[in-house]
Amino acid sequence: MEPARINKQKALLLEGEFLKQKIREWGATLVGFGDVSVGLAPELKHMPVAVSIGIEHPRGDMSSKEELYNSYFPEIDRLLEQIANQTVKFLRFLGCRSLAIPPDSHRPDRRFVARLFRLFSHKTAVTCSGLGWIGKNGLVVTPEYGPRVSWATVLTDAPLATSVKPYVFGKCGKCRCCVEACPAKAIKDRQWVRPEINVPVIDTEACRQQLEKNYLLYGRYICGRCIAACPIGREQKAEED
Repeated sequence: MEPARINKQKALLLEGEFLKQKIREWGATLVGFGDVSVGLAPELKHMPVAVSIGIEHPRGDMSSKEELYNSYFPEIDRLLEQIANQTVKFLRFLGCRSLAIPPDSHRPDRRFVARLFRLFSHKTAVTCSGLGWIGKNGLVVTPEYGPRVSWATVLTDAPLATSVKPYVFGKCGKCRCCVEACPAKAIKDRQWVRPEINVPVIDTEACRQQLEKNYLLYGRYICGRCIAACPIGREQKAEED
């Protein structure tokens, strides 16, 4: 391909909205670019920009705050992986280095890329991209859909215009819906703050034990009551349904 053509596409890439629109056309609900250079693992320092890709969960009955919530949607995860791979191909076509980090459901996968989960979190990409914050339940919460979104990330060295309004603290305020809904009392009612990223907002051991109890009852490691209880995005879903 002639240099002039490549330069034109790089100019579009620099604008950012072109790539975001492409990713939405491929099936994403939310897309954002974030500067994740601070604290990035040495193995990934050469790709300091994150493309955060989110897909909204199917709209079900959100009227009950007590229901179990299934946050695992294989069809969404397959689409996320497909979109991330398409994004990687697009960026590499333009001469940019890029790497797809798949959805969290791929953590048990023993492929090399799955080992990158310990080096990078989707939560970092989302908060740095200005798409959402970390709620009291330890999950990403978006203004539009609450915690009912699944995520994938593409790391790159592409010169994308990153968000100028990353989230650096939680926006849950005095809300205690997830705290009160948790059957294991695992949520500490602690507001997330980026400088305190390593300070846990939930008791992961208590959460794990509750999942094991639910496995005996339902045959699945499922709970999600904190997701169902979150009021953010639930009212919007009810209005749109």
